[in-house]
Amino acid sequence: MSRIAWLLIVLMACGLNQTVVAQQPQRNATTLKVVFEGVDGVLAENVRSYLELLQYNGKPTPASFRLRYLARRGNTSIQHALEPFGYYHSEVSHEIIFDAETTTVSYSINPGPTTSIATIDYQLSGAAKQDDAFHRLRRDLPLKEGQALHHTEYERSKSMLRSLAAERGYYDAQFTEQKIRVELSEQTATIVLHFDSGKRYQFGEVSVCCSNLNEDFLRRYFHFSEGDSFHTRDLLDLQVALAGSDYFESVEVAPLWRQAEEHRVPVSVRLTPNKRDYYQIGPGYGTDTGARLTLGFDRRWVNDRGHRLSSILRLSEVQNTGFVDYIIPGKNPARDQYSITGEILDRTYEDIDSTLYRTSVRDTRHYDSWQRTYQLAYQSEDYRFGSAERKTSAFFVPSAEFSLVSTEVDSDNRNLIDNGYRLSARLQGASDSVLSDASFLSLSLSAKAVYSFSPKWRLLMRGEVGAITTSDFNELSPSLRFYAGGDHSVRGYAYQQLGPTNAEGVVVGGRYLGVASAEVDYLVAPNWRVALFSDFGNTGMEWTMPWRQTVGIGARWLSPIGPVRLDVAQAIDEPDRPWRLHLTIGPDL
Repeated sequence: MSRIAWLLIVLMACGLNQTVVAQQPQRNATTLKVVFEGVDGVLAENVRSYLELLQYNGKPTPASFRLRYLARRGNTSIQHALEPFGYYHSEVSHEIIFDAETTTVSYSINPGPTTSIATIDYQLSGAAKQDDAFHRLRRDLPLKEGQALHHTEYERSKSMLRSLAAERGYYDAQFTEQKIRVELSEQTATIVLHFDSGKRYQFGEVSVCCSNLNEDFLRRYFHFSEGDSFHTRDLLDLQVALAGSDYFESVEVAPLWRQAEEHRVPVSVRLTPNKRDYYQIGPGYGTDTGARLTLGFDRRWVNDRGHRLSSILRLSEVQNTGFVDYIIPGKNPARDQYSITGEILDRTYEDIDSTLYRTSVRDTRHYDSWQRTYQLAYQSEDYRFGSAERKTSAFFVPSAEFSLVSTEVDSDNRNLIDNGYRLSARLQGASDSVLSDASFLSLSLSAKAVYSFSPKWRLLMRGEVGAITTSDFNELSPSLRFYAGGDHSVRGYAYQQLGPTNAEGVVVGGRYLGVASAEVDYLVAPNWRVALFSDFGNTGMEWTMPWRQTVGIGARWLSPIGPVRLDVAQAIDEPDRPWRLHLTIGPDL
């Protein structure tokens, strides 16, 4: 072939290329749209994560040859996206539609029949074969014969086995065989999980560094000993207990796996002491107390046995309080303590003038969700109602108090309660033959509950009842009687405004107490709720006392330290009484 012929061929080829290039920009100017039908929910989400063509969705259409390649490849990608959910017989087709402005790739998906689990070949070997926790886990694994095959449940089952092994000290645990066999013709699958736990490790030597307290005292926080079977829960409990003791600024508890020998793992406890002395000063305001000022001093440890000293002075328009509390940790320092307390309370409010001196010793124990406190107290109170003659009374008062708390808290704010309740009971008494001016027995029961109808609606309820039997009620000092009214009692009435009165109209307190409240609140913004409520209650000398009822509205700011409540309430029984404002801060329970 002559050179002229070759030149003509090359020029024609260039011309053809120019024609294609000239037409291509017109197609590239369109916008790509990718759609599919036939699946929804988690299937659709997984298809979106697998489908490569979606990265061009809403963007200029790729070149024609690449568009067709990616569209065909999408068929296979969609089929792979459905397989983790047990759809191994899916059918996928696509269509490419061109118009002036949009190029649409439309997929039609038929997932087909699901593959079910025919058999599960689960085998456990090693020391865990005798561990009841693994047998319980076997019953709780999400994989069940006969159910649809989901790869996520398969992976979750493996993760549960690994997590339990790590939690219980099977450091060398591993799967000797793990697979899924799918019989396409029968639409069934066989799952094989062979798990060898190896030996279970034990706790080795525990080293404690940098503490200012006696090591024998610190080891009372430990609920495990050298040679006990390893469990991460024991280490977590230790860390939480030491961190909550207030002795330390930082706490680090860690197993030293690299130093493990003969299946014993040593544990390192590293502590940074807190500042020994803590001072606090804080102004405040409450509608029950008026303006107030709090001054406090704590000595976080008095000696190397962990004894503590806490003291507070509270000054307000209604009453002034000062107390000193000497605390001795119990056998289980994280839960048990003994305390010796001296307290002075001076109150001048609503024509009641009272000064109380009290000394007490307490034994407090915590048992998971409930707590009990035994107390012996001796108190002397000098008081006067209105213009009556001043009296002085003395009582030696043993008491017992029990409380049970169960809560579900907000995941973003631990001070906010979604659901929960608190039940409390207090029994106290005295005998006129033992350092007391009169005999009496007093019982009070209280309950609070929070129930969420939905993420925005909640119902809050509370109630309290109390009764006193006594040889001479007139000899009981004001601190031993029942009162109602105020921020935490019957809103719409002032603090301790409800109760029997003397000839001057001064509230002197009652033998019986009854208080109830119902409240509904609604989340109007991320940190704000509004509330409607009604309170009932009174105190009296007989159970037939008249009950007072109030209604009100309120606003709640969900602060990091708990709800800040602003309420206004009106007494239904006394419509001429003005609306009363109430401001409180603290958790719902």
